[in-house]
Amino acid sequence: MWLNEIMVRESESVETDKSIYPRLSYHPKAAGFERDFMLNVLNPSTEVLAYAKLDRRHKLKIQYRDETGILRTYEIDFIIKTPEKMYLLETKADKDINNPNISVKARAAVAWSDQACTVSPAQQYNQPQPWEYLLLSESTFHKNQGLGFAALVPFCRATRDRIIAQLENKLFI
Repeated sequence: MWLNEIMVRESESVETDKSIYPRLSYHPKAAGFERDFMLNVLNPSTEVLAYAKLDRRHKLKIQYRDETGILRTYEIDFIIKTPEKMYLLETKADKDINNPNISVKARAAVAWSDQACTVSPAQQYNQPQPWEYLLLSESTFHKNQGLGFAALVPFCRATRDRIIAQLENKLFI
C-alpha cells in the first residue's frame, strides 16, 4: 500500500513551500548545519525554485568504488532546482571533509552529473537540462552567512574541486 505522505518528526524538520513535501527532515546529528542551510539559504533564495532533502526513501543513488575498490552507493543530501540548472549538493562537517572517501564520492557525483547533462528532461517537468554537483563545508557555510544560494555556488565549486584534486594528487604520487 502506498502512502501519500512521508512522515517526519516536526522537531527534526523544516517547513517549506519549495518542495513537494510540506516539511523536510534533517539528520539530528547534523541538525544545525542542514537545518540552517534550508532555513537561511534554500527557502529565502529567489533563484531556488524547488529543493528536497533526500533520504533513504529516494531512489537517487550514485554508485562508486570506495578507496579499497568495494562497490558502494552514495546518497546525496540535497537536490536543488534553479531556472538554469539542477544541483546535487552535499553538506559536510569540517571534521569529515578531508576523508579520502569524500573525494571518491565527489568524483563519482561529478561523473553522474556530467552524464545527467546529456539526457533531455521530459517537457512536462519544466526542468533545466544541466546538472552540477556541489560540496558545501560547514565552515564555508558559517563564514558566508547571509549569502543566497547563487552566491554560495562558487565557494561550493572551489571546495569540490579542491577535494577532488587532493584525491587525484594522491593517485599519481
